[in-house]
Amino acid sequence: MNNPYMDKSEAKGVPEEPKRHLSFTDIVFLSIGGQSPFLSILTYGVVALLYAGLFGPIAIILGTLLVLVNGMSVYELSKRFTKEGGYYTYAFYSLSKRLGFETGWMYILYSTTYGAGYVFGTAYVLYHVLNINPWIVTLGVMSISALLGILGIKISTKYAIFATLLEIIMMTALAVLLIQSTGFHLYNPFSLKLNLSQLAIAILFGSSIPTGYGSIAPISGETKNARNVISKAIITVILVGGLLAAFDVYAIGTYVSYFHLSMNNVDILTLIRDRLGLLTLVFVLFASINDGIVGSLAFLTATSRTVFAMASSNFLPKFFAKFESYKGPVRAVLLSVLIYFAIISVGLYFLRSIFTAFILISSVALFANLFVHLSANFSLIRISIKKVLKRKIQLIVGVASALYTVYELIYSIAGSVPIVVYVFMSWIIIGFLIAEIYSMMETESE
Repeated sequence: MNNPYMDKSEAKGVPEEPKRHLSFTDIVFLSIGGQSPFLSILTYGVVALLYAGLFGPIAIILGTLLVLVNGMSVYELSKRFTKEGGYYTYAFYSLSKRLGFETGWMYILYSTTYGAGYVFGTAYVLYHVLNINPWIVTLGVMSISALLGILGIKISTKYAIFATLLEIIMMTALAVLLIQSTGFHLYNPFSLKLNLSQLAIAILFGSSIPTGYGSIAPISGETKNARNVISKAIITVILVGGLLAAFDVYAIGTYVSYFHLSMNNVDILTLIRDRLGLLTLVFVLFASINDGIVGSLAFLTATSRTVFAMASSNFLPKFFAKFESYKGPVRAVLLSVLIYFAIISVGLYFLRSIFTAFILISSVALFANLFVHLSANFSLIRISIKKVLKRKIQLIVGVASALYTVYELIYSIAGSVPIVVYVFMSWIIIGFLIAEIYSMMETESE
């Protein structure tokens, strides 16, 4: 059988297709690790609390709903397309080559900035607690992540299973301990009123936690029984990540409410150290470092598979379309590593403040994420509209997901920092220009 990812000249000495060796457990834990659960609470969760106050847990649940609605579109598409590439593949075959390229182009922006955001988050935590130079932390964490990525996805998933399971246990215990410290006092998060822009931004950052499932789809080609495993893993990861995050943020809100603290003045790490002890803080620091590694690793893997798929379709140099047995597309991995290091270096050099770097880079990632999922929604609509009666539920899911995503995108842009919007829009424009050039070259060739 011919490999759809390589031409005949490249077939010699290269496996016919990616080996399908990843199980449901491998996919789920790698993706939950890609959400960087604890680091997400200290970064995205804190930002959601700053925008929404004690309404934060509900904003995260609404964000999880946004991700789940979009996830249903990917759920349906993953049953039809099991090649590498994920969102790029969906748009390429469902919409058009040009929109396929634009989706892949935006996914590269999303996955690299999202993964880099967690590296910045780790650097922020260690700088805040131990005053370690952010350059040392970011380059160190990214080097470990890059090494694991180059060694291959099988080794990466083994590490992710152990580290992520330990972290889930720690996060659950931490939330229970915080609530216990208040005598199990519970508060009503619905007692606050917010304007739409504030709520939209809070939901956007809340959605960033479970949106780590976005690292699943691009590795479909390496998953056993991908048609069923990928779709089930998507729903599992969204619900586990989103609800666990909402529970932890609610525990923080409970503590803040009970002791009448101002959310703007609450230092989560200091709170953990003073109330729960030094040993708990040590576990928190371990979780932060682990999240930076696994989070960037999961999206490094996803980025490289998207680059590989785009190179296989001649949208990127064919040099990156080589797949080496269980190690994967090593050349695409190396390119992805370079992009990550470039984003981290530029972010630290120009933005100076590590937390500002995290906020701005992550905001770009979240806008790109909405664009990518909007493409997935239209891919599902395009497929379903051909047979409306037979696939009316899928059509409804696609339309609902698209409307919710458009609403979130518009209101988030309205309340965001201008530089984030400029970067996001510039990337889209550059992508369309490249797609147009490609189309002109293809027309001249024909």
